[in-house]
Order: sequence, then structure tokens, then C-alpha cells
Amino acid sequence: MRRLSNGEEEELLSVGLACSECFSGPRLGKLLQPGFEYEQKVMADLLAGNYAAPLSVHTSGGVTEPLALFVEALEPHLPWKESENLDWCVSLQLEGASAVWAAIDMVLQEAILTSGNKERKMVGVGSASYHGPPATSFGASCPLWEKSYQLKYPVPTPTKKLDEAEYLATFDAFLDAHSHELGVMLFEPQWGSSQVAFPWPTHILKSCISKTKARGIGVVCDEIMCGLGRHGQGTLFVSKALDLDPDAVTFGKAIGGGVYPIAGAILKQGRDKLCQAGCTVMQSHTYAGSSVRALMTATEVLKEMPNWFENITKLGQEMSQMCGLISRASEGMIMCHGQGLMWGGLFTDEGDMGTPEYRARAVNAFRKHCIEVGVLPYLVPAGGFMITPMVDVDSGTIYEIGSRLEKVILRTMDEISWKGSNEGESKHEVFEMPELVEDLKKCQPILSSASPSLAP
Repeated sequence: MRRLSNGEEEELLSVGLACSECFSGPRLGKLLQPGFEYEQKVMADLLAGNYAAPLSVHTSGGVTEPLALFVEALEPHLPWKESENLDWCVSLQLEGASAVWAAIDMVLQEAILTSGNKERKMVGVGSASYHGPPATSFGASCPLWEKSYQLKYPVPTPTKKLDEAEYLATFDAFLDAHSHELGVMLFEPQWGSSQVAFPWPTHILKSCISKTKARGIGVVCDEIMCGLGRHGQGTLFVSKALDLDPDAVTFGKAIGGGVYPIAGAILKQGRDKLCQAGCTVMQSHTYAGSSVRALMTATEVLKEMPNWFENITKLGQEMSQMCGLISRASEGMIMCHGQGLMWGGLFTDEGDMGTPEYRARAVNAFRKHCIEVGVLPYLVPAGGFMITPMVDVDSGTIYEIGSRLEKVILRTMDEISWKGSNEGESKHEVFEMPELVEDLKKCQPILSSASPSLAP
């Protein structure tokens, strides 16, 4: 619900909020229950004047008991083969941008200890990347100053046809020019808001990572948004599903259930070497990884998520169908791409949309009509939106999302007088309930009453 300035409330269908949530309603309540009961016990002991367990330990004096349970739950999901033989470690952080910093930090420190070379400390970032607040985080955006500690490498983009040989030659040229100073390269296996859920072509991504590692450069896979099983390939991390073998991987957002701030970075190996040298993760916060409630919720998320992997894969097929329908309805105004339960729609640069002023009109009209229709996608600066529903979403809700977004798109097309770039297409509604699963009409969409045509 959204509260208006006059005090009234109106319904909005939220369709993602940047992958920051994973479960809803009673399922979320079940994940929060252990931590809730723990805190109730602590409160009862405090009020009775008894010794009470800590709710957080925010100094170097120790760690809370649930930390061990979290690490135990995380270990089966490590994205490396024969992980039981690795001296891996995890650095817990409060949010994603800090987790990326921590991953880079650990990889660089381990590399320096191993090679003795302190000159290779630059970080490679994608030319269309975003890893947190642009002023202080790694990534292409630099609103205040150029970041002297990073270099931008070329990346595939959804708006340009990819010539594989030409692209890999350009990537090789970047490595030729900078491998002597690069210590780490950052990759997002599936782009977040910077490229609106666009997945890297798998074989090209694997080739780039292989080329990078062959030059002795560490690889960090940022899975803050695309991880936690959302990618729909049956594992917690994309890196494991694709066998990317990064030196570190990040996680975050939804691991706290969308309720508690917690994120982290996992280093593949080098824990013992760092400990023996007395090294610590330089990127940290006093409260990072100290909250009992956050750790207990994250542990429950890790235990519950595998039960949903198959469901995410199936629903990802329906997301693909739904996004294809709304893309077709736009007559070339919007292109959609994604996988699993992480999809995006990007305003194209075709026709009039190649004019910045016209494109800005389209984006503003789209935003306005979203509110009118009552749908709230995750709007991104790249000129588009992301659809990242919770993993316990049902089929009916997916098509409710599509139906509302189609209305938004058609109204936007009318307002900006979009002429279309798809021959033979018309502006008549194309959205229909597909028969992708036998029990689709039996499902109970979260907001099915808002659209009678889609209600069971």
C-alpha cells in the first residue's frame, strides 16, 4: 500500500525492489521465527535480571553463537569444486557495496602475499557496471571524480549486436595494455541495474574469466543481485552453475530476508595465509556480521532456498513468456532480457528513441503511468525497469504483473506518439493468459482481484 499526501492509501503491485527480498507472508514469518524467539528469550532474561545472551557483538571482543551456524549453512553452497579441500573464508558486511570492497580487499591481499608484487593493485570494472553508490563504489559511474584505482574494460551490451571475435579481440587488447597493473577484475554474471538484468553470453563470460586468470589477475564475481538461486539454474550462486571458478564471490540483499542488512564476500582460498600474516579485511564496519537476528534469518534463508530452485526454474520460463508478450506489445519501444526470476525491460535506441529528449519523455511517461496503473517495477537510470519478484511468487501474479505493465506501455506509447519499429505489429492488446502449466488457472495470485481477466 502507498500512503498519499492526503492520508488516503492506494494499492501498488511491487514487482521486485532490486532483488532485496525473497519470501513473503507466512513463509517469511517462518524464516524470522527462530530469531524472534531468541530475542524474546533474551528480553525475558533481561527483565528478570538474569544473564542474557547477546543480540550483537560489535567489537573485536568476540562473535555471536549464530555465526557458526550461518557458516555451516553457507558451506554446501560454495561455488567451487572440491570446496571441502579449500581454506576459504567469508567476510560479513552490512550491504552489497561493502561486500564488493571486501572481496577485492581479500583477493588483493592474498595475491600480494603470494607473489610479493605490490604494483598490481588496480581493479578492472565493466564499462557499464555499477556496484553501489557511484561516488564511492567500484563501477563505471563517477559523478564526482575519476577513480584512480580502477580501469574500465569493454563489455557486451543488449543494445548492440555482438560480434564475438571482435569483442574478444578488444578484451584481449585491454588485458595487453593493463595486465601489468591489474590485480582484480570484477564481473557480474548477470548485470543488475546498470544493464537491466542482461545476462552475459555464457561462453563469452567464461572465455573472459579464463583469459583474465591466465594473466595472473584475480577474479571477483559480484552476485549481490543475481545470486541466491534467483538465476534459475539450480544453485545458490551463478558461478557454481556455470563453473566460473572465481577467486571470490559476493552475496547480499535477500539473504537477510529483506528485513535485516547483511551481505558478504567469500574468498576461495588463502584464509590460512592471511591469518599467518596477521592480515584482516580492511573494508569493514563495527556492526558488520554482528546481528544475531540477521545471522539467524540468513541461516534460515540458506536452508530454505534449495527447496525453491526447481520452482524458480519453472517460473523463469513463464517470466520469459510474459516479458516476450510485453516486449511485443511495445512495438520495438522496449526490449526485455533476463533469466530465472530476474528480468528487465530497456527502452531501445530505435527510431525516435535514439533522441535523448524523446527518450526522456518516454521514461517520464512510463513512470507516471506505473503509478496510475498501480504497478511498481524497479526503475533504473539506464532507462528501463527490472522485474524481480519474490521466489515464492505464483504464476498468476507473474501474469498480473505483465497485464499491468502492458497497460503502462500502451499508455506510454499513446502519450509519446510512438510510431513503432516492428512491421506488421499493432497497438491492440496482445496479452493473453498462456497455458504453460496445467494448474495455472487454479493458482491464487497475490492481487488477482485487481484483474478479473486473470483471476482464477
